[in-house]
Amino acid sequence: MSEFFTRRSYLAYQYGDAEKLRIRHETHARHSENRGHYFDWLLGLLEPLPDLLLLDVGCGHGAQHLRLRQQRMRIIGVDLSPGMLREAYDQARGAGIGACFLHGNAGALPLADESVDRAMANHMLYHVPDPIEALHELRRVLRPGGRLVIGTNAADSGRRLLELHDQAAQLLGYDPTPSLYDRFNLGHLEIVQEVFPDARLRVRNDAFVFPDVASALRYYASSLVDHVDPLPEDGSHRESLLQLLAPEIQKILDSEGVFRVPKNAGCFVAQA
Repeated sequence: MSEFFTRRSYLAYQYGDAEKLRIRHETHARHSENRGHYFDWLLGLLEPLPDLLLLDVGCGHGAQHLRLRQQRMRIIGVDLSPGMLREAYDQARGAGIGACFLHGNAGALPLADESVDRAMANHMLYHVPDPIEALHELRRVLRPGGRLVIGTNAADSGRRLLELHDQAAQLLGYDPTPSLYDRFNLGHLEIVQEVFPDARLRVRNDAFVFPDVASALRYYASSLVDHVDPLPEDGSHRESLLQLLAPEIQKILDSEGVFRVPKNAGCFVAQA
């Protein structure tokens, strides 16, 4: 299992601010085959209720906090990135959202035992060095009867685009990393059940449907283009990889009309 995705240098580059994450969120919103909003579905599984205290671990720039405040929940956001926390705070203040933001990591949450009613960890446990440690921390801070939702992807999510990336990277002499989702995916229910025995899996089938090369490459350039190890510090790999992928995606578009990339996702839902 690659440790590439837990390195502080990679995380600082990828999540120092919300620019790349926003591109991915926009791509999901614009080019998903399943037109229902993924996060509306996921947040509903939290069973949000007024005045309950929610912990958002790996909160990023707080993209889902407005939805939660509309349910009148109270919010604590925790993130390892100071840049993300600044953006989350600024966004919350600008929208009049009452929320508290704390710098911390999932393996040592800066909260007291049994202090929150709800917790979520959306698409971030694959960046945690020890997911089991993080699960124990989530269990520690949840009040008895509290609910946890952990969002992640299927093991083969995005595989069609990943295969093009791997071929191009190898052609240029780079070593492609294993898939990010090898670290933590929807197939890891037994890992979650080690800490939350009643955890259950919920799956939401979906796919990207890219209508043109530009939309696919914009998404690719927000993350996957950098999945080579060692990652060149000067970014010299990026343009070469983009140039190699463009004609391969165009071939698929010419043959199929669209570039469809399955990206099934879902979550684990558990009670404390």
